[in-house]
Amino acid sequence: MSKRRSTEGVAEFPTRQLFILSLCRISESVAFMSIFPYVYYMIASFKIAEGDHQIAIYAGMVTSAFTLAEFSTGVMWGRLSDRIGRKPVLLIGFAGTGLSMLIFGFATNLTVALIGRAVGGFLNGNMGVLATSVAEMITVKEHQRSIARAYAVMPFVWSLGSILGPALGGALAEPCNNYPNIFHRGTIFDKFPYLLPNLVCAMFIVCGVVIGLLFLEETHELKKHQRDLGLELGDWILRKIRYYISWCKAPSTNQSKVAESSWDEHQVLLFDEETQDSTPTPPTSQLSLAFSEEMPIPSCKKSFTRPVVLHIIAFALLA
Repeated sequence: MSKRRSTEGVAEFPTRQLFILSLCRISESVAFMSIFPYVYYMIASFKIAEGDHQIAIYAGMVTSAFTLAEFSTGVMWGRLSDRIGRKPVLLIGFAGTGLSMLIFGFATNLTVALIGRAVGGFLNGNMGVLATSVAEMITVKEHQRSIARAYAVMPFVWSLGSILGPALGGALAEPCNNYPNIFHRGTIFDKFPYLLPNLVCAMFIVCGVVIGLLFLEETHELKKHQRDLGLELGDWILRKIRYYISWCKAPSTNQSKVAESSWDEHQVLLFDEETQDSTPTPPTSQLSLAFSEEMPIPSCKKSFTRPVVLHIIAFALLA
């Protein structure tokens, strides 16, 4: 998919892609933070603790299981994104978070709760891959002055999700007690009192995955030249929506003209796609060879240079 160009011949700032990435990211932060208001009461409902101090210990284990698992697999997902692309790894991470929420919602004991949180962490390496994707979006020299603004988007979105997530989790937990007129006793929400907030969060995740699949572009230097069926489907859906809106807004006397102009536009799009397809591009094998020669992927040991280690330590102290 070719990059859009402005009238001056400079690639546009990737505002649309940052917005799409933000929509995916906020769904993940909402899901991650939603458990904190009710995790204490969830552990208490398991009836395994002898006192409040043990409930606090178990609650800490449950909340930290995700980040511990993510820490153990983060480097692996980063290296995998160098091989298969950023977009597949991001979508796997989002889907893993959704699966984690479903397992956690159906948890009736501490073991299942720990497994649910750990599954989400093992399948999620999005923290590093997201930062890499943002960096790869800002490749034009004219946009380097705005790179700080681009990097600030993801923390802002995470903070916004950190506000919405706990509010959502606290409002929807134990619905049979809080909303007895809507959620009756004897239903699935009575048996699993913390399922509802996790179901809602899983729906947020599904929306994020669908948006990413249809509209998020690959940023990997090699993989972005390959065909993306999800993007093609998303472009087709957008064209249909634009055509329907223009058809509805046009007067009935001009509907034929709108249909004709839309058909002409569709023909132009098809012609552009055929032109792009016919443009000679280096084969994937040649691109892969050039990419591997110019930018070889360092080993795991060589990746942890002194600046990287210092950055990790500083980030850990701030966290």
